[in-house]
Amino acid sequence: MSVFASCGGFARVSTAVREAKKQAMMHGREFMFVHAGDCFQGTLFFSLYKGTANATLLNAIGIDAMALGNHELDMGNQVVADFMDLANFPLLAGNWDLSNENKDKANPLSLKPNVMAYDSEHEHAKYLVKDVDGEPVAVFGLAIENMAGIANPDPDTHFLNVTAVAQNTVAAIKRAGINKIVVLSHLGYERDLELASQVDGVGAIIGGHTHTMQGDFSNIGFSVGDEYAVQINGTYVVQAGCNALALGQLELDFNADGTVARAAGRNQLLLGRQFTVDASRSEHLDDSTHQVVKDYLSAQGNVCFCVKDPQIENVLNQDYRPAVRELQTQQVAVLTESLRHIRVPDHKGPSQIAPLVVDSFVWSSRQRGHAVDFGIHNAGGVRASLHAGPITAADISGRLLPFAIGLMVYEVSGKQLRAALEGAINNAIDNGVEGTGSGSFPYTSRLKYTYRCCAAEGQRIEVLKLYRNGVWEDIQDHANYLSVSSGYTATGKEGYGALVNSNIDPIPLNITMADAFEEYARDRGSFGAFEQTMIDFIPCGCEQEHVA
Repeated sequence: MSVFASCGGFARVSTAVREAKKQAMMHGREFMFVHAGDCFQGTLFFSLYKGTANATLLNAIGIDAMALGNHELDMGNQVVADFMDLANFPLLAGNWDLSNENKDKANPLSLKPNVMAYDSEHEHAKYLVKDVDGEPVAVFGLAIENMAGIANPDPDTHFLNVTAVAQNTVAAIKRAGINKIVVLSHLGYERDLELASQVDGVGAIIGGHTHTMQGDFSNIGFSVGDEYAVQINGTYVVQAGCNALALGQLELDFNADGTVARAAGRNQLLLGRQFTVDASRSEHLDDSTHQVVKDYLSAQGNVCFCVKDPQIENVLNQDYRPAVRELQTQQVAVLTESLRHIRVPDHKGPSQIAPLVVDSFVWSSRQRGHAVDFGIHNAGGVRASLHAGPITAADISGRLLPFAIGLMVYEVSGKQLRAALEGAINNAIDNGVEGTGSGSFPYTSRLKYTYRCCAAEGQRIEVLKLYRNGVWEDIQDHANYLSVSSGYTATGKEGYGALVNSNIDPIPLNITMADAFEEYARDRGSFGAFEQTMIDFIPCGCEQEHVA
């Protein structure tokens, strides 16, 4: 029998943090609550409030420091700067070089005392120092060095090599007479482990980005991950999943020489006290079954029943939830069938929802007078499958397309297009390159292609056709076409560099991806998947098998 329960959220996190802090004080221990980045994007709260709600709630919980995640920079530096004006905690981004930032910006980051970036004068990260029983402990932050490849930092600020900055910063901290050091990172779990092996003298790395949930959660039907606090080269590496579902609690004891004497702790899922037999949480368990479930979960060390903090709930209910709930009740259209989303096509075929999303980009562009020929969108920009039945504005901007990124129309030659499609897929499947993840896989509207993995580099796109005037015609390498994509893809992120035209800048449409799809869905009223697929993906090792 499957049982569903509500889990996580800022109100439960706040309660769990207060309890952890209370326990630390009772045992005579110091306490810090840190956030490993990516608090922006992914929910209606960011879509509506652009970081204001995040800053208000994190302030109320009492965060001590936050790392810079890539999603903080999806809309450039300005939103981060506005967020930091509201935040009463520091942002640790020790390899972010702001020294050449344009000071004429409306709100420059380099002047903010709570942004602890790269110290270009002394060539190391700025760092916090916390007094622990009279002993100083230094904390600095690191962000993904390829930030420009997966997000949208302003071009006048860039990210430096993680290993070099970490080594220089540890050396500088030790010169200052401090030998107890913690890194707050947004690098990803494997990169955290690698960094631990490369840099001596760090007690712990508290990380994010890959949403890694350390610990064995098979007792409640989830996966088994690495043990909590993996030790590499004397450094303990931890992560606590994603989406505010769990709280990681790391206990560190240092020796006098700065090495770690003891590292312990665990991740705990933060559960509510209501159980149902359905995901919509409408059919509750009978009393006896409820008690059996409650007793079982109460005995598990990796879950915690957690009431919501009334202060946080009050802020949410008064200031933010009304607008969110309004979107949740606005029916936009009806899906005649469930639509599956997958990034890289598998034996069941490609995504069914992503082509509709791209088609909405084309439709919305044409509604605004742009005679675009086709559209392209990276698979990672679509975040959910959708069930058959009514869809609401909240489903679109909160689940399907939660990244508030605008659309851009741009000119591209056939040769550029061919190179961009191959580059994006090479990046997505690590075919001859060290990619940034499967999210770059391209979906299209009015454009179909065949990609053969085992073909020679530069020749993997074998078929490339445009649907125009009711027929499919070959894309000509030397002809120019008009395309539409998200600003993320149009500016060459994650393998799409060939789309960038140095002579003609893209034209912003001043409409987000979610806005475009909502307009499109309202116009259609009801719809299902396209009958024809645009992608013929032939993976390596399957030369005779087309995945389409």
